[in-house]
Amino acid sequence: MVGLKTYQSLCGLGIRTIKPIQDMPVEMMGRIMGQNGIGIWKKANAIDHTPVIQHNERKSISTERTFNQDTIDVVKLKGILSAMAENLAYQLRRGDKLAGCVAVKVRYSDFQTQTLQKKIPYTAADHELIPIILELFERAFSRRMLVRLIGVRYSSLVSGSYQLGLFDETIDYPSLYNALDRIRLKYGDRSVIKAIGMEARTIGGVNPFNGEPPALLANRRS
Repeated sequence: MVGLKTYQSLCGLGIRTIKPIQDMPVEMMGRIMGQNGIGIWKKANAIDHTPVIQHNERKSISTERTFNQDTIDVVKLKGILSAMAENLAYQLRRGDKLAGCVAVKVRYSDFQTQTLQKKIPYTAADHELIPIILELFERAFSRRMLVRLIGVRYSSLVSGSYQLGLFDETIDYPSLYNALDRIRLKYGDRSVIKAIGMEARTIGGVNPFNGEPPALLANRRS
């Protein structure tokens, strides 16, 4: 697409389609229309040396678990949600990301779905995310009937690393998570887990923030 004046200039040269521009020497277009003419000739001949930059930054990260047999076992559900929250937090830290919003999904045996989310101070810390996930589950699991699927999602992602809070003086959480994550990176994401999540299977062993196209984390069946 060109502007009105450029269009009029091209029409004055008898040019109304791209083909004549493609066949014309670039030097002629340069003499007639200057740098603008050279630019038009390059576009007509599909010449563009601008580097191709891949952009696939993720805005959220999530995982779900669909059960082969619907369950109402609250201890089991909380354990799997905790494992999901822990593993996704690990993925955040691997990608130097922080989450500003968390969500929990509960789908019942009649396929009705309840999803609750909460905006939070940016974090990638298990000890901050897991209590919020469990709090949302308590609110979402309101029907007290069999559950078919549960899920966790972190969104409003930004670049950054978890830092010690102003009043977190008893435990150096950044150093703790750094040590745990090194073990997970070397031996697998299930090598270090909280006891409450022992029953849950692995969530996913790939880093979703490493520049590769975002991969959907597959549903896991228990």
